[in-house]
Amino acid sequence: MKSSGQISVCGCGWLGLPLAKALQQSGFSVMGSKQSREGANQLEAIGIPAVALQLPLQAQADAELSSFLAAEVLLINVPPGRRQMNAADFVEAIMSLSRAAKRSGCQRVIFISTTSVYGEIEGEVLETTAPEPTTESGKAHLYIEQQLRQVWGDGLVVLRLAGLIGPGRHPVKFLAGREAISNGDAPVNLVHLDDVITAVRNILVQWPAKTTLHLSAPQHPSRAQYYREMASMAELPLPEFHPGGEAGKWINAEQTAQVLELFWQHADLLSERPER
Repeated sequence: MKSSGQISVCGCGWLGLPLAKALQQSGFSVMGSKQSREGANQLEAIGIPAVALQLPLQAQADAELSSFLAAEVLLINVPPGRRQMNAADFVEAIMSLSRAAKRSGCQRVIFISTTSVYGEIEGEVLETTAPEPTTESGKAHLYIEQQLRQVWGDGLVVLRLAGLIGPGRHPVKFLAGREAISNGDAPVNLVHLDDVITAVRNILVQWPAKTTLHLSAPQHPSRAQYYREMASMAELPLPEFHPGGEAGKWINAEQTAQVLELFWQHADLLSERPER
């Protein structure tokens, strides 16, 4: 049954903003957050009630922030950032948000995590595969998942995302024309923004019994095949790859798709022209 309470989207950037818009269009009551008051005003100008929120939260929440945190569902979509990440600061940022939400009466949480928690595992990766993170980001995300689970129990859904693609975002732009790229035979794990939005909407419509989920499109071409075809479609210089990596991990999200009754809009990665 569809949630009738407020959905608060913490982090209205490349993923969070179109997600907030789509949820609002589907009839959900949505609030969003940006780091600055100017950013929050921009959200409000397009009809999304918003707060300015900087992490970690340092003080007792004011009335406006308390309203944002007292949500039926708080969606935490806060990436660690592309610059050098201080894992401890990232963990504290998310946990301060969790503590404040709990104090404010929030009922449930969706945490947007990453399939990098699986590290360098080889072969098929299922939702039940034990994570083995190797990067600082992967380790931090897994630790946060575990800490949030202790606080929220089954009131938490962890949604681990493979590499995100969609409007204005495609990794081929960074690989075009490069030479001697390693592991050309490694499988690709990507998921389109549209499918992430549908998955989140379906979680809100029917809170799943299985609460650790992951998303990656069902097709896993090799890196060499995929990025050369994408570069060709985008009329960019073709990248050149060295062989190897064929034993790399591939994310099988069939169970998640079944649980969420998700029908892929972007299952065939090789047919998807990079969106500018």
